[in-house]
Amino acid sequence: MKRYRVAMIGVGDVAQTHQTMLSQIPDRCEVVGMFDIDPAQLQWRREQWGCRAFDSLEALLDARPDVCWVMTPAWPRLAILERCFAAGCHCFAEKPLALKVDEAEKAAALAEKAGRRLFVGCNARNIPTTHTLGQLFFQGVLGDLIKAYYLEYIQRDEAVWRKKLQARDIWRLDFAKSGGRIFEFSIHGINFLQWIGGDARWVYGKNDAVSETVRGAGQDDVVSAHVAFARGYGINETIMAPGMRDRFLAGIVGTRGECFLEGKRIRLIVPCEKRDEWIDPMPCANRAVSFFDSLDRGETPLQDGKAAIATTRICCAFNESARTHQAVHLA
Repeated sequence: MKRYRVAMIGVGDVAQTHQTMLSQIPDRCEVVGMFDIDPAQLQWRREQWGCRAFDSLEALLDARPDVCWVMTPAWPRLAILERCFAAGCHCFAEKPLALKVDEAEKAAALAEKAGRRLFVGCNARNIPTTHTLGQLFFQGVLGDLIKAYYLEYIQRDEAVWRKKLQARDIWRLDFAKSGGRIFEFSIHGINFLQWIGGDARWVYGKNDAVSETVRGAGQDDVVSAHVAFARGYGINETIMAPGMRDRFLAGIVGTRGECFLEGKRIRLIVPCEKRDEWIDPMPCANRAVSFFDSLDRGETPLQDGKAAIATTRICCAFNESARTHQAVHLA
């Protein structure tokens, strides 16, 4: 196994998750440096992590990293990826890859032209529980797909949203910059459903804002997406409201059986085999290890540019459907 030299680009709040993930696998990678356009944020991370800070992206790329971990907001990401691929780096890009389908396609094309690999950081395919649901389906245990679902309910009161309006990453509450809740949060579920369902045929979406703070910012905190895929149907729902009890539900229903999460375990029911059993999650690589493994093997990453384009297409169709109150046909 190769030990990869990693450059971190954009070290805001989400970067802490990635720094922790990378620091836990020192045999697979070393972080050779980082860059952020905010000097104060960069200095704080240098003191916090003890990582070398560079005053420009060009200087960081001159340190000859093998992989760039791009964790900026979506809108400057295409230009950054172009420079990283031109420097001969593979790239891990935080989600979403882009807020427009043509920009996602351009990013994937840049990777292909450079002969480099692109991994996009949606997480559901690399979480043991949801990964196991997918494996049961792809192994044929459930038969043909009827429906897959991914539902998240999260308690959020006005104080939380007001605090976010004061935060450094306030752009997350700007619909034009974040793409709304479907891109900012629900994209993980959309990416999971697309993995199971294949190409999307049509999308119908509704969104709303329960919080007055969120509504005033022109954002949404309620998402309900219905997608017809090549292999079946998918439902993704996110509700963030004061009255919610934190819950996460996901499952797959097929022609032979179904599997779904109950807590941190998986229930598998296959009536024709008289099976009704509990299954522990299968071990799976996290996003960083999955990417490094694909590089070692010269394989297409699980979360490649093609998957990101398909996910972006669904999210864009959702926002169009929510705006027009009509289903959006993609094929």
